[in-house]
Amino acid sequence: MKVMLPFALAMFALTGCSAIADDGASELKWFKTKEETIDHGIKEEKIKKEDIIGEVSENGETFVIYEKQLEDSLGVGISSISEQGEKFAWYDPDQDVLVKNDKVKKYSSQISWGTTTQSGKTFTIYTGISKEHDPIVTTSTGEVSPEIDTKTGIYFYIEPIK
Repeated sequence: MKVMLPFALAMFALTGCSAIADDGASELKWFKTKEETIDHGIKEEKIKKEDIIGEVSENGETFVIYEKQLEDSLGVGISSISEQGEKFAWYDPDQDVLVKNDKVKKYSSQISWGTTTQSGKTFTIYTGISKEHDPIVTTSTGEVSPEIDTKTGIYFYIEPIK
């Protein structure tokens, strides 16, 4: 009996560790078209089609950018569409980013973070809120003009990491 308890605990720990090591690719739902994939992503993210503010193709990857209305704030979500053969899947490895809080007068004008797509490519994402129609974003490679959603003022730029 004394041998069984340590054995059971070791098996439990090993099983838990192997589940954590899973990259999530097996959990993706694959669809025949990009449109079906976006419709699935809309349901997964609990947004409406009108909340999608942009689609960016960069370095062989497709990103969907959407606004998220939160209780007293505005967030931005960015997901990528994975392709495997002739199938597509919604891939969302990152948390949504808060770009504006109605209770806070001053907030960061530019937010950036690194992300990795399901295929393993890495990118830096730049986003924020701007009252200007043509804001400038400072990236690691220089200054660029991001895309902007004029309705919300949310801008975004995606840069591959070399």
